[in-house]
Amino acid sequence: MPPNVETAKLAILNTADEALFEKTAAEVATQLGPFIDSGDIVADVGCGIGRIVGKVASACREIWAIDVSEEMLTFAADRLRGLGNVKYAPSEGTRVPSVPDANVDFVYSVLVLQHLEREDCFLLLRDMHRFTRPDGRGYFTFPNLLTHEGLAMFLRRIDRGEIGHAARARSYTPQEVERLLPTAGWEILDRLDDERDIVVSCRRV
Repeated sequence: MPPNVETAKLAILNTADEALFEKTAAEVATQLGPFIDSGDIVADVGCGIGRIVGKVASACREIWAIDVSEEMLTFAADRLRGLGNVKYAPSEGTRVPSVPDANVDFVYSVLVLQHLEREDCFLLLRDMHRFTRPDGRGYFTFPNLLTHEGLAMFLRRIDRGEIGHAARARSYTPQEVERLLPTAGWEILDRLDDERDIVVSCRRV
């Protein structure tokens, strides 16, 4: 586990530069903004030290900060201690038992699902389905093997000997994402892909 906030930043975004850390968080929050209403309950799955939560909290009624690492949640609570509408929830493997059924209006997971084995990713998508209300919304990202940058990232992992690393990024094809999400209960509404990632906007059905 990362022993301090600086190494936590490196684990999350490969940089400890605070300005860049905040800039990229603001960019993601801007992308999420159109999906969030002021009365919504939101969930950030894989929140880390609260990089994006801190930018999104002011736009919603309440936000769940969810992470598998208790240490990351402790760092997040310290960074976000001035925000009264943030609730912290540890995940237990692929489940988040402290978030009630049909509780969340909008759930997002950015640069997180890629670090899980496909089967575990699918189980977590199912649990997010559980705690999102019917017709609630989702926003998920997956590395795209079929883009130039996505393939380059895939090859870098191989060349660095990271094949067996438990937290390595797993690449997907659009066809895989379009098959797995509906099977987990998510209707894909739009594809918002960039040069590296498959980015999907979904509805919980």
